[in-house]
Amino acid sequence: MGEVRRGLVLGGGGMLGAAWTIGALCAVEEATGWRPGSAEIVLGTSAGSILGTLLTAGVGAAELRDHQRGLEITTGPLAGVDFDYDTAVGGALPPRPRPGIGSPGLLRDAVRHPREYPFLTMVSAAVPTGRGSVAPVGELVRGLVGDGGWPAGSGLRVAAVDYRTGRRVAFGDPGAPEVPVDRAVMASCAIPGWFAPVEVNGSRYVDGGCWSATNADLMAGRGLDEVYVLAPMALRPSWPDGRVVERGTLAAVREWRQRDRPRGVLAQLVSRYRRAVTRQLMREARELRAGGVRVQLLAPTLEDLAAMGPNMMDPARRGQTLETALHTTARALR
Repeated sequence: MGEVRRGLVLGGGGMLGAAWTIGALCAVEEATGWRPGSAEIVLGTSAGSILGTLLTAGVGAAELRDHQRGLEITTGPLAGVDFDYDTAVGGALPPRPRPGIGSPGLLRDAVRHPREYPFLTMVSAAVPTGRGSVAPVGELVRGLVGDGGWPAGSGLRVAAVDYRTGRRVAFGDPGAPEVPVDRAVMASCAIPGWFAPVEVNGSRYVDGGCWSATNADLMAGRGLDEVYVLAPMALRPSWPDGRVVERGTLAAVREWRQRDRPRGVLAQLVSRYRRAVTRQLMREARELRAGGVRVQLLAPTLEDLAAMGPNMMDPARRGQTLETALHTTARALR
């Protein structure tokens, strides 16, 4: 038998999604002995695109963990890199957006042909244009891979959405627009209404999460044997003792509704969004499995959600989210 061809999908989820994902990456490496950054294809969306770039640039999961903890890194690509995770992209709340519709052309097309676009893409077109900047993310990436380049020899792919056409693109794929990796990552992180769209070759792009929080279906047809999907905006229901419940989507959502009683408008909106993300993730996983790919799904448990809270950009919860993920994901993998 030949070597197993593995892929890695890192979903979006803001600051706390990144912290959870780093904890999950450490748990995967410890449980399996497999180095996630060595995956044949690494597909990142939004915050996951930052982590995917760091991994393919040679940063290890443990180094990501220690950097998040504020420890000094003395070896490897992150040695001496100073990045303030809590304030780099503006903190827990967005600046006031610009007045008006973000993408009138996309909104018009989506209303005319609603079946051609995910619901979240249509919503993203309608929100006002954000004023926040993802430039610090681009600076971090450029500091690791240099100007204009991509991590050498990597299978990095970065998901974003064209803000005029609403079409999804995986930067790094053959046929995708050629763009420096820092611009690709910035585009993938540009949450509509929060950050300004990022221009690439004359077109504006926004967060890949406007199409899917994971975009795992993009891994189909690549000849992979196994794909690990880390989805910080989905939900992995479990019993209080940590035993993971392996059931269908509807059963998982019923359990969540019984045990998760969010209070407040933001918490209720995030809860509804997580249910939708979980359903879409299950559909994407079924598509991959139908093609003969083994799919390993990892997502936050209710214990993780308690650590995160409803605001995925809340810096006060970053440390707790990381530490909780280290334990909950290790239990899930066991």
